[in-house]
Amino acid sequence: MNTNKKPRVLITYIEAGMGHIVTAQAIADSLKRKYGDKIEVIDSYTMRDSDKQTLRNYEKYLIHEVHMHSTLPGYCRLQMTSMHLFGSKNTLKFVHSVVFRKQTNAIIDEYKKIDPQVIVVTHYFSLYAAVEYKRLYSPDTIVALYCPDNMIHGWWDNRADVVYTNNPLATRDAQRNKFPTIREVFYPTRAEITSSNETKEYYREKFNIPKDKFAVVIADGAYAKGKAKSVTRCLLKTKSPITICLIAGKNEKLKAKFDKLKDKLPSNITLITFGYTKEAPQIYAACDLFITKAGPNAVLDSVMLGTPVLIDFYASPIEKATKKLFIDKMNCGYYCTCPTKIRSIVEGLIDDRAPLKKIKENLKYFDKHKNGADDIADDLASRLNISVLEEALV
Repeated sequence: MNTNKKPRVLITYIEAGMGHIVTAQAIADSLKRKYGDKIEVIDSYTMRDSDKQTLRNYEKYLIHEVHMHSTLPGYCRLQMTSMHLFGSKNTLKFVHSVVFRKQTNAIIDEYKKIDPQVIVVTHYFSLYAAVEYKRLYSPDTIVALYCPDNMIHGWWDNRADVVYTNNPLATRDAQRNKFPTIREVFYPTRAEITSSNETKEYYREKFNIPKDKFAVVIADGAYAKGKAKSVTRCLLKTKSPITICLIAGKNEKLKAKFDKLKDKLPSNITLITFGYTKEAPQIYAACDLFITKAGPNAVLDSVMLGTPVLIDFYASPIEKATKKLFIDKMNCGYYCTCPTKIRSIVEGLIDDRAPLKKIKENLKYFDKHKNGADDIADDLASRLNISVLEEALV
């Protein structure tokens, strides 16, 4: 039992792609900044830091699944088709109460140790475990979901007390999935984005990016599973003056492979490679174009910092929704899956940057200081009967 006078808000971190973590961090940062004197915020890598091997292994399994989605065409589509074929709620319950029953019970045990008044989740597994914890042990606990994706599929458990969405398409999905309380907020923005306020010239100097060349940054999330390799290889054949920044993330083999090519390139090409770095958004800000798969948070980071995107791949219906929102609806850049055609697009932009200037006008909508995490923090505070107005004025 929690004897602390402050209500406990548990922020759960699960790695299955970095988007589930960075959005949770943004919410935690806002809660601490606005209500830290009234609320005890507990950041928890609930699985990774557990003393239960089964939870640590399960997080590794989730990471492996992300790799599979990006490397095997149709893998995620097959999973989601099967999910809907047998009924999403039926498969959700079966998978987590039968197939992964041990893991579900283990994470519920972690929740019991912490005894939170609010559980904030950004992943469907931690959400299912949270609502089961509430049902079995703590009916007064508030379960709050922020969905970092641009759509909400059937494995997001609609027994959550509140779901926060970030765009009208996701809100529509939440309504179709019969969530009882839906709050549409602006995109939560973590500190790495809001604090990146320097000029493009400043960041070019910081990362040794030539000031006089068109610069593209290429990345495929933390694991570099996508078209980063093939697109980089194709751009290395251009005759145009260009700087190519490759962020290989945790894929050390990919970085090592291109590092060997640096001294063999013609003078018109500058190749700069990076491993996994929390400063990736600043590299986006230093460049003229970001080429990436349709990872929701990587794309969002780029447009928040004013850099147009070119989406070269989407691995699932979830990422397809990202392409639909940012490219088709918001006109934040380009969609092209062919590396050779991507090179032609880049070469055209090197010769004429007017199209990018037009796209940059569209990106002004994404005001990084209009932080949706603050709205979520305010809503959670109100649910805990903490005065939002009073705390907002402190």
